[in-house]
Parts: sequence; C-alpha cells; structure tokens
Amino acid sequence: MADSVRQNDELECDVLIVGYGGAGAAAAITAHDAGANVIVMEKMAEPGGNTRVSMCSWFNTPPGMEEQAIAHIEALCLGRTDRSVIAAYVEASSKNKEWIESLGATTKVTRLPMVRYPQVTHPSWPNFPGADAMVNHTVPAERDNERVGERFWRLLEGQVAQRNIRILLGTAASELLTNSNGEVVGAVADQNGRQVRINAKRAVVLTTGGFEFNEEMKREYLPVTPFYGIGSPGNTGDGITMAQKLGAQLWHMDVVVGGFGIVTDEAPVPFGISYAGPGFVYVNTHGQRFTNETGWEIHFAWQALSIVDPKQPGFPTIPIYGICDHETFQKGPISLTGAGYGIGGKWSADNSAELAKGWIKRGDTIAELAAQISLDEAALEQTLTRYNDLCTAGADTDFHRSRETLKPLKAPFYAVELWPRIVNTMGGPRRDAEARVLDTKGKPIARLFSAGELGSLWGHLYCGGGNVGEAIAVGRIAGENAAAERPRR
Repeated sequence: MADSVRQNDELECDVLIVGYGGAGAAAAITAHDAGANVIVMEKMAEPGGNTRVSMCSWFNTPPGMEEQAIAHIEALCLGRTDRSVIAAYVEASSKNKEWIESLGATTKVTRLPMVRYPQVTHPSWPNFPGADAMVNHTVPAERDNERVGERFWRLLEGQVAQRNIRILLGTAASELLTNSNGEVVGAVADQNGRQVRINAKRAVVLTTGGFEFNEEMKREYLPVTPFYGIGSPGNTGDGITMAQKLGAQLWHMDVVVGGFGIVTDEAPVPFGISYAGPGFVYVNTHGQRFTNETGWEIHFAWQALSIVDPKQPGFPTIPIYGICDHETFQKGPISLTGAGYGIGGKWSADNSAELAKGWIKRGDTIAELAAQISLDEAALEQTLTRYNDLCTAGADTDFHRSRETLKPLKAPFYAVELWPRIVNTMGGPRRDAEARVLDTKGKPIARLFSAGELGSLWGHLYCGGGNVGEAIAVGRIAGENAAAERPRR
C-alpha cells in the first residue's frame, strides 16, 4: 500500500528496503514472510524499475546441475566474483521457479529467439562450460501486447500488496543512518520536499539499481562514451553513493549490458536495431566495415564499438551506421523492441514514418547515401563493393561472418545512425554470499544488505536472464538474512 508521511515524520520498521523493483519486491516478500515488519521506499512515482520494462526471462538452475552452473558463471566472470557468491546465487536460483509458482504464477521454459536476425537462443554463451545448466523460464503474458516484464511485475506487486507491506513512493533516500557502533540503522529520504526518517531495527536492504542515467558515473566507469540508457530513469547510482559514504567497496563498475540504437529527439530513450533480414552491414565514421555484424552476443553488442585508434583520439566507431538494402527494409520494422523495451515511442511496421522523419536516410546510389550520412563516397563505395564480392565468393575473409548470413546489398540503400545504449549496469557495492555489503577491507558493513543490479555478481560477461534471475534469487537471500538480524534495542 503506497502512502505518504507528514513533515519530519519518523517511521520505524524491522527491515527497510530502499528501491522497489524486482529485487526490492523479492526482498520485501521474503523478509515479511520471515516475520519482519517491512517498509519499502522508492524514489519514482511508479515502481518496478528495470524488471518492469525487461524482456523478463530468468534462470532456474535444474536440480543436480548446480556445479555446472557454478562453472559456467565462473567462466563468464573471469575470476572477478567470489565462488561463494556464485554458489549462493546458484543455490537460490535453483528455487526460483518453485518460489515464483508459490506466488500463484504459471511458468514455462523459454528458448525463444531474442532477436529476429540472426536467430539467437539461450543460453547466451553455449560454448562456455556448464551452459546447459542455464535454463531460462518466464511468466507468460496474459493479454495481447502485454510485455512479459509488466506481467511479472504485476505478480510481484500484487503479492506485496496482499501482505499489506507499506510502500513509500516518490521517496528518494539520500543518506544511510548509522549508530555509534557503525551499524546501519535506517535512512533519511526526501518526499515531495519533506524530510522523512525511517528507522530500521534489524537491517536495511539496498535495491536501487544501477547508474544508467548518471552521466558522471558513466563517464568515469564505463569503457565507451556516450552511452544512452533505455531502462528506468530512476537508476542514477543513488545506492552506490550512499554505500560509498559508509566505506563500501565497489566492484564490476565497468560491466554493462547493452547494444546500440537510434537516438532521436522525440523518444526519451534510443530505439534498438533489429534487422528483419540478412541484407545489412555496419560501417564506422570512415565508411569501413569493422566487425562481424552477426557475431556478437546480443547483450554485449556494444563491445563492437569499443575499438580505439592509436592514430587519433576518441572512438572511430561511435557513432556507426547500419546500412541495409531495399529487400531487408521491406521485410519489417528495423527496430523490433521499440524504445526502452516499450517505454516511449513506437516504431512503424513498415519503417515509413521513420523514413519520413529523417531517422532513416535513403540513397538510390552509394554516392547519394554517402552524402545523406556525411561519409566519404569513395570509402563507402569500396566497402560495399568489397562486401558484395565476399558474399558472391561465399566467405567473409575480412570478419568471418557466417556464410548463411552473407547477402549482397542492392540499391536503393537505407542507413541509420547508431549509438551505444545501456540495458543496465552491473557495478556497485561488493556483497558476499549472504548479500551483505562489504567495506574496502572485505568486512561486512553491519546490518546493510544489497540485491539486484546494484553491485551485481556478473563480473565480466552476462547471460540473458541473469539479471532478473539475480533479482529474484539474491533478493530472497537479502530479505531472509536481513529479517534474521537480531533487533536493536
């Protein structure tokens, strides 16, 4: 139940959850069911965070495959995440399906393609050891055009409401409170200009998400710039800042999930790119191909843009240009997901509206297209001629694009300007297997826990479904352990 408080009110609870997305909801439900009185605060007027706007598949490690799952995640993290943290996640994730179904949901295994071309299925990294242990599930949508993330969020939100857990929306935490023993005892927040203090007798759980919309943090920590967020605009690194003030150690700050998309003045976030056929290439600002266009794992396609040139400053691959032929253009919308997984603008079914707006540029010849997107005509001519020759030969000896994806491009041509876009960041306060936030000496900060995207366990690469899976699993770990703290006197 969402409500407000009076000026200078002091509230009290056993467990305070700061952030009301998937991880916050899982922590709140679990803490409540363990006997704790819970308050949840959320800075945004609407709750749900990135969970609400996600594609929302999540991992459930099958029983008996825990060691394989641990090996897989260790391979993805490259030693940057403690094995104990991974093992705790895997154990909890093996119960994700059971827990969600206990809330009244129907679930199903999903290995559906996440983009139309090329066809990509889970697991994200099938050649890494233990990949078969990463089985994805989802809660099916109930209505036409209902996003799965919205359906899943309504399930969690409904369960929180059934428990009469107090929710404070539009309440932005600004500071964590500690006592003379260094224990976290609550938080101070702002609610419509009024200061609110919430005292927590047992613990505080931070589930505030990442820093996709904090420009300073993105410039400081992420490998490329600029980077445009597509998820919850409430993810501005608040939990990171508050935890740092208490001496928290940070980890995984350079890990980011994302690809590239079309930035416009009309839509609040970039549209993703998803060609409906193989007749396309990517070129850099010099009009040259620079990568295997179909060879990147979709959650890390942005890595294709992180190239640096020792002969010039900046990133020569930011922005890039996606160029397709008429056949591919006619096959369907070149943006499948729309802006921000459905937040903001909609893309027309035949691309005509975007062409009329100038978001898509058309050229009846290579020279005309080059002029439209301000690229060197000779360079672009050489690039597309070379690519077509490779298609005819049936082997991409330049970037090793698979034979079945090689299709010569024929005029007229269509181009869009593409920039890096973030689904979510992974960095934040380091946590242990019990979801306790650790300080710079590796010691737990007393009575402070975290879950979800804030300080995620994914230390290098990420497997599709892993963030929502972590929100559910580690949210429950944090909620259970926070509720188990002995109440302060």
